[in-house]
Amino acid sequence: MGLRDNLETIDLNPGHIGIRIINGNLQSITIILKEEKNMDFFPWWSEEHKQLAKDVKAFMQKIAGREMETRWAREFPFDLYEEFGKTGFTGAAIPKEYGGMGLGCTGGCIVAEEVHSYSPGMGRIIVGNMMGGLMQFLDFGTEEQKKKYLPRIAQGELGCVAITEVTAGTDASGMEVEAKLEGDHYVLNGKKRFIVGAGVAQHYIVYTRTSSNPEDIKKHRHLTAFVVEKGTPGFSSERINEILGFENVQNGSLDFDNVIVPVENRIGQEGEGWKVLMHGLNFERTLISASAVAWQRMLLQYTVPYSQRRVQFGRPTIDIAGNQTRIADIISRLKTTRISVYYTAYLWDLGKDITIEASMVKAVGAENTFASSCDATQVMGGDGVNRFYPIQNIFEVAKTDYIAGGTLEACRLVIFRSGLKLMAEDMQMPRRVISERLGVPVPAAGPVEKKLALSEDNVLAVLGEDYRVNQGLHMTLGDIKEYIEADDEALVKVLDALEEQGLVMTYRTKKGGLQLVKANYKGLKKAYPKEYYRWAPEFVTKDRMF
Repeated sequence: MGLRDNLETIDLNPGHIGIRIINGNLQSITIILKEEKNMDFFPWWSEEHKQLAKDVKAFMQKIAGREMETRWAREFPFDLYEEFGKTGFTGAAIPKEYGGMGLGCTGGCIVAEEVHSYSPGMGRIIVGNMMGGLMQFLDFGTEEQKKKYLPRIAQGELGCVAITEVTAGTDASGMEVEAKLEGDHYVLNGKKRFIVGAGVAQHYIVYTRTSSNPEDIKKHRHLTAFVVEKGTPGFSSERINEILGFENVQNGSLDFDNVIVPVENRIGQEGEGWKVLMHGLNFERTLISASAVAWQRMLLQYTVPYSQRRVQFGRPTIDIAGNQTRIADIISRLKTTRISVYYTAYLWDLGKDITIEASMVKAVGAENTFASSCDATQVMGGDGVNRFYPIQNIFEVAKTDYIAGGTLEACRLVIFRSGLKLMAEDMQMPRRVISERLGVPVPAAGPVEKKLALSEDNVLAVLGEDYRVNQGLHMTLGDIKEYIEADDEALVKVLDALEEQGLVMTYRTKKGGLQLVKANYKGLKKAYPKEYYRWAPEFVTKDRMF
């Protein structure tokens, strides 16, 4: 009887296989396959999303060794991209009618995460391919452009986005690559830099300046997007850069020397480039953040097993309290980043505005990855800073992502500006009044029941009362109108009169419009007697007040 006849296969759990030798000394062998049990699916994922995650993971496991070799050899792995393209994974977010899987931003993030979980390098091009004009084509492209380019992207054609220039980085609106309309085509002249995929991409989404009119620039109507094919006369790569963490990825500068681009290659209308760019960035930043999730997963995959096996001071280093704290932080950052990324993708798929969320997860994801790579490096010591483990590589790419896809400062500026607009209702300070019993500010119950008539005395009284509630703050016109029945024009006339009398302080815009106002010392005295403003806690007796 052979050994095979003595084997018993036992199904332990989903994704696990137990093998027991019945007649031997070895009692059991357990083979753990990292299948669904170890894959963190979200409740809103469809079965197609779950299967996609499994399929991409399996593919990347198959090529992981070869991909690692290309990083050591500094090779661009054309063969792996070709093989990856055959899978159709790059069409995850492309609608089925254009040759894709129709799995939305969530599908794109799944691919981004699983690819980067094995390849911090190769994933940049794959994710860049999905980012390289996908949403620009879907939301702004003509039907002809969609039918031409989307199936090619779904089949793995490399593409990239060309935004950054010599003088236009974070200030993307300041780009100078010029596109002039001449009949049925545009002529492009200028240079781009820091372009991921330079020289290897087959199509490039290029943003250009089509107007120098100050009014157009002010309203961001001076830019236009085009798709430029590799091999177009006058279009070439100028330089390939050495970028931190880009061992097997090409990044470089592009030159446009009288490049003729037909009108039908324009994406959107002339002057819509800024709108196209920003919309594409929201998708791009969400996918980049999924990459950050992957890198944090890799940090755990190495840091925990390493510290379980590394013995110092007579015990595994995972028993050291400081290392346990660092690993706990890595886990916390991973969970926080991943939930944020996939919730953002879910909102995109629901058709919601993710301007705030996309920039938020991009910034937080990069910072979390970098912080966790620092912790992982510290846990692994010398092995954390050599290239025989991927910790150093993740440390590098994490820092690079402080810049790539939009600097953290640019992301936070988007969050700030969009937040003030989109979350205006959430940023309204509750109306407060003075408690008759305690004499301290407390939230008011609802709006003012009966407003005062417009007069100098009533306005001054409102300003005086606000001094008791918000001693160091000015009031807006809107604040005052909560108590005074008046329109802006009439109210401003009264406030101007009070200012002329030296009773109020004002803040005006550059154009002279009155924006904020506060009663000064003279105005406060006129509004109420000084005893009206006096207050102290109960433990402070009158003899201790001046």
